[in-house]
Amino acid sequence: MKNPSIEQLKIIIGKNIYKFRKEKNISQTELCFQAEIDVSTLSRIERGKLNATIETYHKICLILDIELNEIFKG
Repeated sequence: MKNPSIEQLKIIIGKNIYKFRKEKNISQTELCFQAEIDVSTLSRIERGKLNATIETYHKICLILDIELNEIFKG
């Protein structure tokens, strides 16, 4: 998708984080502990309801061992 809206982008990012987290068999609780964020925050990110900071996305990607750009692919 070329130039998605912010709302579409939040959904794409959330779905990708969820997908990679499941592929790596990491629970929300474990990812939140390692990333130092609340479970409710991750839940809102994965549901496309929260636009997190680049720092949060960076932490999540490091833990999931993926490149930052991978969460933006949709």
